[in-house]
Amino acid sequence: MIQPLVQCILLALAMITSLVLFVTLKQEIRAQARKNRQRMEEMSARLSEAPGQRPSEAVVTPPPRSGFNLNRRTQAIRLLRRGETVSHVSAVLGVPQREIELLIRVLRIAASANASAAEPTAAGR
Repeated sequence: MIQPLVQCILLALAMITSLVLFVTLKQEIRAQARKNRQRMEEMSARLSEAPGQRPSEAVVTPPPRSGFNLNRRTQAIRLLRRGETVSHVSAVLGVPQREIELLIRVLRIAASANASAAEPTAAGR
């Protein structure tokens, strides 16, 4: 008879303890939410008082300028084949000279790769 009574008392104590922990947790969450809300209001007040641009305008950066697209690359190759200088091609297309020089190197590498690939077929005939 005593053991079931002890079990019921222990169970009741455990439930009361759980309820107390739950209530204190809810209070802590509400207090933390109040603190966060105050911080957000302070930050927004500081931002609205700050002179100059709005935050959304200050963060926006211009998109990166694309260098070579397929049309510009084709135009550069045509101008180079006509005998134009690197500086002239870069000025006409509005592309840095280093990109034109890089294009020339890539074209030379591709040409030498094509030439070396064509040699075994010519030797096999």
